Amino acid sequence: MTDRLRVTRNQLAAFIPDFETIKQFERLIALVDAASGSGSFDVDVLESATANARATQALSELSRIANALELLATQPAIQHNNSIATDYIDLPEIGPHATKERRIQWNLDDGTLDVGLYGGAVLQVGQESLYYAKNTSGAPIAIGTPVMFTGTVGSSGKLTFGLAVADGSVLSDYMMGVTAQTIDDNGFGYVCSFGLVRGFNTTGTPYGEVWNDGDLLYFDPASPSTWTNVQPIAPNINVPVAVVVTAGPGGSGSIFVRMTIDEALSRLQDVYINGSGTPNDFDILLYDAANSRWQNKPASAVQVLEWMSM
Repeated sequence: MTDRLRVTRNQLAAFIPDFETIKQFERLIALVDAASGSGSFDVDVLESATANARATQALSELSRIANALELLATQPAIQHNNSIATDYIDLPEIGPHATKERRIQWNLDDGTLDVGLYGGAVLQVGQESLYYAKNTSGAPIAIGTPVMFTGTVGSSGKLTFGLAVADGSVLSDYMMGVTAQTIDDNGFGYVCSFGLVRGFNTTGTPYGEVWNDGDLLYFDPASPSTWTNVQPIAPNINVPVAVVVTAGPGGSGSIFVRMTIDEALSRLQDVYINGSGTPNDFDILLYDAANSRWQNKPASAVQVLEWMSM
């Protein structure tokens, strides 16, 4: 009868996550093999007292190994705690810096931390505000595209967005910002409401215009999710949303987004427009001291007031 020890490093690694412990077991196995004179134990051929003693010792060691492996197999997985307790962390200014999800590194150009996000997006800490939302427009949306809120994803806490409509038919409250990356249909991605958006054509050519560094940009009411550097006229949304930082072709352009809401006169705190909020032709605003607010009245009301004051 021959008892053979056939334990490989991979088999040990299945039970022992620590590499140093694995090496200790390998040294022990090597000692057992040396004691037996080979890589196996043949009890029938061990004739001398010395050989019998070595075999007994080897079998005892094997039993200990078996018991240890059985114990390790039934124990919970070892949790490696890699947390660091420190007063501060100094990040190198000079790279090489490579963008990667969940990686933090210092941005020397902008003087802040860069945090690697999903899909290659980067958050510049303290200098950007981003939404992580779902594209429900029905098609992919390219980086640098104006978008607006369209709803929510159930109880997930996530917002949905689509192409921005800026012709006044949708309240400016729904305008969300600019896509910070290309986002697939029904995919999640980042929308910037404040901060720098890089990597798309900012020459104005895709919109039939010519843009220069420093130009103010508006959501174009002529077509959903397009840009213009010509200020729109009411009732179109006419708030400047961004400024051209670098007027560049291809992926070399950049803009700085500052998403603000265009307030309508009818929605000011001290203005009351009928019960429906819809004024009539040639209405004027008159102050109602009893209600402490401005109210819309027909122009004929001015003539009545003039007559009463006579």
